Amino acid sequence: MLQQAKHEQDLGAWRTEVRATLLLAYPLILTNLTQAGIQATDVVLLGWAGPTALAAGALGTNLYNAFLIFGMGLVTAAAPMIARELGARSHSVRDVRRTVRQAMWAAVAITLPIFLLLWNAESLLLAFGQDPALAADAAQFLRFFQWGMLPALWYLVLRSFISALERPIWALIVSAGGIVFNALLNYVLIFGKLGLPALGLVGAGIGSSITNFLMFAAMALVVLFHGRFRRYHLFGRFWRPDWSRFRDLWRLGLPIAITLGLEVTIFSAAVFLMGLFGTASLAAHAIALQIAALSFMVPARHRPGCDGSRWPGLRPQ
Repeated sequence: MLQQAKHEQDLGAWRTEVRATLLLAYPLILTNLTQAGIQATDVVLLGWAGPTALAAGALGTNLYNAFLIFGMGLVTAAAPMIARELGARSHSVRDVRRTVRQAMWAAVAITLPIFLLLWNAESLLLAFGQDPALAADAAQFLRFFQWGMLPALWYLVLRSFISALERPIWALIVSAGGIVFNALLNYVLIFGKLGLPALGLVGAGIGSSITNFLMFAAMALVVLFHGRFRRYHLFGRFWRPDWSRFRDLWRLGLPIAITLGLEVTIFSAAVFLMGLFGTASLAAHAIALQIAALSFMVPARHRPGCDGSRWPGLRPQ
């Protein structure tokens, strides 16, 4: 009888945990899909603009993503740190705010040198043996696209915060809105609709950067005014340094960033190799890779515990 009761108790605990995990995971999965959908929309629109635009956009986006993934690895260290603080004290406000603030500081610190590198993207692409005309077009595209990197990283910090508080649905809502806005804005700017000039690749860069800014702004409004989040006052004393927390975040985040950077290098190398075969091969590869990326977003939740607080190791036993 005692064994049966213990078995039923364990089974009930597993069911509770599985249910809680699914309730937390499905918005994260859909959010990942919507974020991949934003890039997929860009691929479709640039494909309509022609193989040259798609190929140059693929080169620029691939170089941008290589640096973005590194930054993502760094700032996602905020998620397990927040989860640890909430696990230790469920009403920990000050420590959570400090972690979010220093994660946003880290995003600024990593973005500034990346800006300098992306500003010289043409030289980098030529060093990789890419076609000079495509390299020039990709560099022009990146001159506008790169400004969306910092708000994209800040958005990820806020996404980690709301997910750690088990409210990931807001990230899904913002990302879904981002798909619609990005598609409409890029369509208008790339092809010159509503009386605007057709900007081609430059329009795609401008539209994607504006989308990233607005997605961060929307998430910031959520954490400022939603009753569950506003008590944390995340942007209070934003300029106040907290060097010990800053070092802790880098100590945890840098290995994650390096690991993710090495993983994405495989795909980056494939894109640059396709560029050696010519414009058509590079454009076709961009389409195939985007289809694979959409599939990958379903199981990919960055890392266990990175988007949620249900990481057993971070909860007091």
